[in-house]
Amino acid sequence: MVLAALLFGICQASIMLGALLLSRWWLNRKQADIERRLNEAVREWVEAPAEGQPSRLAITLDAMGAVIGAAAARSLMASMKQSQSSVAQVANGAADELQGKVNPIMALLAGGKRGKGAAVARLSEMLLPLLTGNRSSNGGGAGGGPPSSYSL
Repeated sequence: MVLAALLFGICQASIMLGALLLSRWWLNRKQADIERRLNEAVREWVEAPAEGQPSRLAITLDAMGAVIGAAAARSLMASMKQSQSSVAQVANGAADELQGKVNPIMALLAGGKRGKGAAVARLSEMLLPLLTGNRSSNGGGAGGGPPSSYSL
C-alpha cells in the first residue's frame, strides 16, 4: 500500500511536470510566431517595396508632415496678420491724433475712434452756434433744443 501511494505520487508529479513543460513549449512557440509576424509587419512598413519607391512609413510621415506644416503655416500667417493689424491700428490712431491737431474739422469728418456718425453729430454741435448766431453754452436755441430753421 505504501508502495502504491508512493508510485501514485510519482505519477502525479511526472504528469504535472510534463504538463508544465508542454505548456512552456506551446507558449514559446506562440511567442516566436508573434515576434515573427511583428518583424514582418515592421519590415513591410520600413522597407521600400521596389527600388526607387518610398516605404509605407515614409509616405505616412510625408503626409503627416504636410498636414502639420500646413497647420503651422496657417498659424504663423494668422499671427503675422494679427501683428500687422495691431501695428496698423496703432498707426491709424497716431494719424488720427495728428490730423485732429492739424485740422479738427477734417478729423471729425474722418470719424476717428467713435465712427463717422458721431463725427457728424459732433461737427453739427460745433457749427450750430455759428450758423444760428447763438453763442450760448448749450449750443441750442432758447429752449435748449435746436432752432426750427437754419439760415446762412
